[in-house]
Amino acid sequence: MTKARVDLSTDTAEDPHEQASQWLLRLRSGAASHADADAFRDWCAKEPAQAALLSGTWSALRTAAEEIAQEVAEEKRIGVSSWADAALRRRKVNTGRRAFVGFAVAAGASWLALRPPLGLWPSVGDLAADYRTGTGEQRQFALSERVTVELNTQTRVNLVSTRTAGRGIELVAGEAEIHAAAPAPAQAAYLRPVTVVAGRGRIEAAVARVNIRKMGDQVCVTCLSGTAMLDHPIRRASLRAQEQVIYDDRRVHPISTADAAQVTAWRRGVLVFDGVPVSQVVAEINRYRPGKVILRNATLARNRMQAQFPIAKVDDVLDMLAKLYGAHVTRLPGDIVLLS
Repeated sequence: MTKARVDLSTDTAEDPHEQASQWLLRLRSGAASHADADAFRDWCAKEPAQAALLSGTWSALRTAAEEIAQEVAEEKRIGVSSWADAALRRRKVNTGRRAFVGFAVAAGASWLALRPPLGLWPSVGDLAADYRTGTGEQRQFALSERVTVELNTQTRVNLVSTRTAGRGIELVAGEAEIHAAAPAPAQAAYLRPVTVVAGRGRIEAAVARVNIRKMGDQVCVTCLSGTAMLDHPIRRASLRAQEQVIYDDRRVHPISTADAAQVTAWRRGVLVFDGVPVSQVVAEINRYRPGKVILRNATLARNRMQAQFPIAKVDDVLDMLAKLYGAHVTRLPGDIVLLS
């Protein structure tokens, strides 16, 4: 059965909230196509007053959907049997929120929680993690008296059961730095390595600092100090300080030398681009800023960029792309930016 597309060009909805509902229905695949982005841009140009109102609506939708996702995650933990059962537990929501919840049910609330359009708010998977960071957020927690974990932006971590892997974590997505300090002399005989599961790999380190980054099924492990061991179904690899290995589900790349200062730049609040394609620059920007930057120019995507920027000023990167390569920057409601 072919799914009907929502056509906003006919202006069938006059209320900005209803138009926001229709746009979310159009974006329910989880990623806007070029045609969708063009249509949204044209609509904003045609209806500037409503587009301005829509900016506030996007913010409200994001807030409401975050709350919905949090509730779904909580219901997942306690075992609520269905969305209908869950709805009965939310009768006392305020009037404004009720309107958005009603919209969410009509649009498919489970989809809103599981697959937020353009990643504009956290999914249930994000919120169900033992530890997580939002866009642009960093946080630290202690795994034990001598092991600390620093999480970069958009990172999800689950604790690993001591019955299966000792004291450790699973890096579901994102980036983390693990610091396993040396034990006190009296406890040296009882030293146990910290374990990090990432994809199909398992990294163990007794006394070390290790940075691990997981994007999709690709994992990059950098040993900053001490030593670390990677156990992968393909092969095992031992890493010393300043060494790095990249792997995915199917292969383990050769060990290479790493620039520790560049790998840990995020700990200093800096983004470093060293001859990186613009497509990769945009992907990195999207990890640190709300909304979404959509790259629509294949030629621009292939250009390489060398620069450093404070994380707090990632939008300056977009201005530099405009100056260096003549990129056209279109800013839309919801912190959506088109680069063409």
